[in-house]
Amino acid sequence: MLVPRGRRQVADRYLLGAALLWVAWVLAASILAVSTAGSWVPYVVAPLVLLLGVLIGGRLVTAWERWWVAPVAVVGALAVLAADAFYANAQAAIGVQAVALGVLMLVSVLRLGFSERTPLSVISAVLLVVLGVLLASRSQAALLLAVVGAVAVVVAVLVARWRGGRVRGTRVRPRSWAWAGRVRAQRWAWAGGVIVGLAAVVVVWLGSRDLWPGLLTGRWSLSGARHTLWADALELWAQAPVVGAGPGSFVEHSALAASDPSLSEVHSSVLQVGSELGVIGVVLFLGLLAAGLAVAARGSGVSGVVGVVAWAALAVHAMIDHLYEFPPVVLLAGVVIGWAGAAGGPGGEVDRRG
Repeated sequence: MLVPRGRRQVADRYLLGAALLWVAWVLAASILAVSTAGSWVPYVVAPLVLLLGVLIGGRLVTAWERWWVAPVAVVGALAVLAADAFYANAQAAIGVQAVALGVLMLVSVLRLGFSERTPLSVISAVLLVVLGVLLASRSQAALLLAVVGAVAVVVAVLVARWRGGRVRGTRVRPRSWAWAGRVRAQRWAWAGGVIVGLAAVVVVWLGSRDLWPGLLTGRWSLSGARHTLWADALELWAQAPVVGAGPGSFVEHSALAASDPSLSEVHSSVLQVGSELGVIGVVLFLGLLAAGLAVAARGSGVSGVVGVVAWAALAVHAMIDHLYEFPPVVLLAGVVIGWAGAAGGPGGEVDRRG
């Protein structure tokens, strides 16, 4: 069975409303600050691409048995893997989402049962997971988030099976099991929201410090360039705390950002938004992230948890990098939460058996 239409519509409307409010504020902030022409475009493109991805993901759930779905996903991941000129950390973020999509495909196979197309589906899903890991390995942060996310999903499944296995000595009925799956996904969404919020607070705190803890200044830790960029962003944010300095203003304010095209972004989503769109922008941005969690959490069972973990992992990664301005990253993330959110039943997928 699918997730009830009414529950899907609530989450979809929340996401659509959050995206429209975001776009409206970006355009208003551009007018207020008289921003550089076109500097608002990445801010507007990201939520539109996200909506497209969610729509595609929701459709793929019902089209899963068509032979082309899994191979096309693998070909897409191969294309990204071959794009050496693409920002490595953005590729790594795509890798994490690819792993999540591959897991969703495997869950679909297990839920729907075996057919003549099962071998192709399983092979494609496994290849997608492997390619995703290869992509994720291009960034230490992404690889770490992928590993933590995988462990989180496994723990969620084991806990759910242990807690839901028996009620008063008898096996739980499928209907009760499905309800437990929905609650689990929603609880993970709340936990994900808290973790993303804490990550944002930590980044703001680090950016305000003159010296970072020694743990973050080693060879394999956050770069010194980020320290400078984050401090510059907070300085700009302080000049217009409520409405921000306007899209595109950071590169004009920061000497380091202006000196190197690869450093033209803050390398922190929350500080980028705060410095250019102010507190209003940060609130709307966090609202968009919460809407993504709501879309993923509307799915039940394993699929809902996978979608929540993948979306939260991207949000945490983006707190210390610039990722949302890359349409492929946002599109695939939208596909993942769209797929996860449209899935229902004990296993989190469409169930032909009832």
